Amino acid sequence: MLNKLSFKAQITWLATGLILLTIVVLTANYFIKTAHYIEQQVQKQMQVAGNVLQQTILQQEQVLSTSASVLAADFGFKQAVATRDQGTIESALLNHGKRINADLIMLTDLDGESVAISTNGRELPEDLTPYVSQLPLRAGYAQILSIENNVYQVIVVPVKAPRIIAYAYIGFMFDKRALEQLKEVSSVDVTLVSDGVIVESSFAAPSADMLLANNASTSPFELLLSDDEFFHQREPFANSNEVVAILSAPLNEIHRDFNQLIYATFLGALVVLLIAVGLSGWLSRSITMPLKSLLRLTKEITDGNLQVPEPRQALPREFKALYSGFSTMGHAIENRESKIKYQAERDLLTGLFNRPKFLEELDCYLKENLYVALVNVNVKGFKGLNDTIGVANGDKLLVEIAARLSVFCDKGDVEQPILTSRTSGDDFLLAIPIKNLDHLSVLCSLLRAELERPFWLEEINLLLSFYYGIANSQEDGKDAEKLVRRVTMAASMAVTEQVVMRHYKQGEDEAYLLKLRLIEELKQALEARESPLFLNYQPKLNLQTGEVDKLEALIRWVNKEGEFVNPEMFVGLAEKSGLIVTLTQWVIRRVIMQVAQWNEQGYHFNVSINLSAQDIQATGFVGYLLDTVGEFSVSAKQIILELTERDIADNEALIISRLSHLKSLGFEVSVDDYGIGQSSLAKLKTLPVDELKIDKCFILNLDKCAEDQDIVSSTVELGHKLGLRVVAEGVETEQSLALLKSYKCDYAQGYYLSRPLKPEQLIQWYSDYEKTS
Repeated sequence: MLNKLSFKAQITWLATGLILLTIVVLTANYFIKTAHYIEQQVQKQMQVAGNVLQQTILQQEQVLSTSASVLAADFGFKQAVATRDQGTIESALLNHGKRINADLIMLTDLDGESVAISTNGRELPEDLTPYVSQLPLRAGYAQILSIENNVYQVIVVPVKAPRIIAYAYIGFMFDKRALEQLKEVSSVDVTLVSDGVIVESSFAAPSADMLLANNASTSPFELLLSDDEFFHQREPFANSNEVVAILSAPLNEIHRDFNQLIYATFLGALVVLLIAVGLSGWLSRSITMPLKSLLRLTKEITDGNLQVPEPRQALPREFKALYSGFSTMGHAIENRESKIKYQAERDLLTGLFNRPKFLEELDCYLKENLYVALVNVNVKGFKGLNDTIGVANGDKLLVEIAARLSVFCDKGDVEQPILTSRTSGDDFLLAIPIKNLDHLSVLCSLLRAELERPFWLEEINLLLSFYYGIANSQEDGKDAEKLVRRVTMAASMAVTEQVVMRHYKQGEDEAYLLKLRLIEELKQALEARESPLFLNYQPKLNLQTGEVDKLEALIRWVNKEGEFVNPEMFVGLAEKSGLIVTLTQWVIRRVIMQVAQWNEQGYHFNVSINLSAQDIQATGFVGYLLDTVGEFSVSAKQIILELTERDIADNEALIISRLSHLKSLGFEVSVDDYGIGQSSLAKLKTLPVDELKIDKCFILNLDKCAEDQDIVSSTVELGHKLGLRVVAEGVETEQSLALLKSYKCDYAQGYYLSRPLKPEQLIQWYSDYEKTS
């Protein structure tokens, strides 16, 4: 939230917040301490009041005990009791009660029946026997007696003459006057409660809800914050199980003093807060004004004005040092920016433009409608030369080539500067503003004369050869990216065709873009659930038995435009783009699924799958193949892995090792396109292969070409002597098939037998073949 405020406001809020937090913490701490202190004082007051109550009861007990003993020891009283002199007894009880101001004095016989009673004017029931009979006859100890909501402290003494002849009861009543006297001594109100009913209280009009509550305030904080007028505490009343005393300490004065304290604290905090706001505002202005000056300075630096002016106003020492640091930084940034810009736009080795900068400058030329010719210069065999003379010497040659290009730029008769760039290791680009193609021809001759002079490298004379690709803006496009791409293609074609100078030809770029589009579509096809890729199967005829027990799986593709894509094209693109492993895994899975399905239907074919060198070298290839045949319960013997001689020659040791492993697991291995690749009889005898497949170029015209017949017959014989099965592909005539039978070739494959078919078509063809064969 603070991030949305200005720095000045943030400082003000921070300072104010810290002070406010300090005030809150101090106030809270003071409140807690005060609450605990007040609680302690109230508890102490309650303790004193409880002690006073117990002491009062004890003192009255001593008075009662002394008075009862005197009465029981009086001879005249005992004689009156013994003779049942009612008048004398009542007179003695009345006189004795007045002497100690007793509220109840009574005499009972041994059966508990009342003999005489004196109540000091109190209204009591006529028959007290049910009440006093509840008291245990414990001589010398005062006990609490509740009579019709009146509480008495009573002591019982036996009257002996010499044996016990009666019992005397003497007691004091705890009335309102007595409780008010306790209040004067203890400063707390006292209320007596018996069986949940208020018996007597020092309050003028006691409230049962208030007095009978155990304690409305249970903690120091509730004591201060509650609206209660009194703090109540229950105390035991002598030894009574029925009567309890409730002590009530007044809280009004405590609340009043505490509220005054809180008001004073808040007022002081408000004053401090206002002062803090004012001081923080002043402090924030003192800090933000120099910062605003620095902010203006950084904005000027951001806008590219790296010359820092003198400050407009006096600054504090620290800010002045910071301002000076900004000035130094501005000069440093200017120098660093120049270096970064140079590194971002130039090739660091030669100092020529790099590709992005070259494209930027070329685009400006094209927007000005200049007639521009692009020349891509490539050093012939530079990689091998670099490996021979070393990287350092190779770099020297590249620097010398860049220097000669600069010389050529100075010599060239052009209206605008010639742009030069090093786009990769030994590739250089020139953008030359020309008048016409004749002018370009002259400039190219001048360029070749400059570059093809001998190079001297540590007193060694080197003659370098170059390839030149050429394109121009009028014929080959006015888009910088497209023009550079086309001149690069022209240079690549010069290398491929082994010509020194090659102009871009119309349509070559479109073919390149088509390949890029096909690569992207192929990637999507491999990821799609309903892929436009599908497999056809071409049967192989066993020439010895006349049975068709082997097939070759051939991948086909119909692209988004509904056009059939040549397999050789898209398989080649897959190899170049890194998709071949994914493509082969796609084929393997679907072939094995199809073989499993045929097995369930009762058709048992061995199927060939074409592999590339990249497939065999891939880390997870063997594992994927084994997992897939295991998943669909297909025997490894039903899968034939076909590789060309060229594929086997690529990383030969690794490929032979993995083929040997696969062969040991039951898979068969076939050498495809035998006879047109890097054929070697020495290698053939060591390869872990089961089958030799003669390339179709020797089979297509077998019935017409004697040389092909000699090659095929000798190859079949050689294969058999090496223990290999021989397959001839490309059989298109009956005569060729007959010749192969005569050579004892093992299998034949070609359009004469059947073109590649979809799985359901193949089964139909196979059924028809079985019926007619």
